[in-house]
Order: sequence, then structure tokens, then C-alpha cells
Amino acid sequence: MEPWLAGKHADLDPIRRLLACSLDHALGDLRQWTPAEPTARVAFHLRHIAGSVDRLWTYALGGPLAEDQLTFLEAENQGPGNRDELLAAVAAVFERVQTQLRMLEDLDYREPRYVGRQRVEVPLGLLLGHIAEHTQRHTGQLIALSK
Repeated sequence: MEPWLAGKHADLDPIRRLLACSLDHALGDLRQWTPAEPTARVAFHLRHIAGSVDRLWTYALGGPLAEDQLTFLEAENQGPGNRDELLAAVAAVFERVQTQLRMLEDLDYREPRYVGRQRVEVPLGLLLGHIAEHTQRHTGQLIALSK
């Protein structure tokens, strides 16, 4: 049963719950569909999911990207990788985001956040929704590649 239907994260408001459940759902799918020996294309999606969630979450918290995040971005397309290491990296980012998501209080989802080098202004709620949507999109691409 999908996490949101199973009542997971019911203590969170709907926006934060959407993101938390989306990350749970994606991680389950990634664990199920990632082959034992990921191709370069599959490994890219795993790295990109971990890296993009990390970067977008930094923006959601109102911060700029750190140098190590930019370095990781440049290395996302580095070829095949180890399944366990790639999935562990994704799981670690998801766990950190979900932990921090629970610590946030009194969120104004209309409050602006700034994304990317051009600092495009977006409302926080839209950014959180985008993290969920973007993660699901790349998870779907990984599944299609793995079939």
C-alpha cells in the first residue's frame, strides 16, 4: 500500500506529509527496481535523485548551495556504480530531509525561497511540491530503464 494511503506521516500537515510520503514511496520503488549492477543511466538517476533532493532542500531551508553540492552535481553522470552505495546515498538524503521536515514549525508556504544560480523566487509550498514531483519523475525514469 502506498505510504499516504497507509497513514504514514499522519502527524504532518498535508504539504509536509506529501513530501515525506513521496520520498518513502520513491525509496521503496528504487530499492525494488534498481538492478544488482546499475548501468550508467540507472546510476545517474540515483545520483541525481540524491543530489537534487539535497540541493532543493537547501533552497527550501533558505540557504545557498555549498561547494560540495556543486561538486556532486558535476559528478552525477560519472558512469555505473555500486547498487548498495547508491541506494544508501539516496536513503541518507531522504532520512535527513524527513527528520528536518519534522523539526520545522509554523511554516508559511507562501514565503519566498530562491532557487538556482539565477535565484528564481518561488513559494516554499511550491518548492516542497516540486521536490516530491521531481523525485517521482526520476524514479519513474529509473524504473523504465530497469525493465
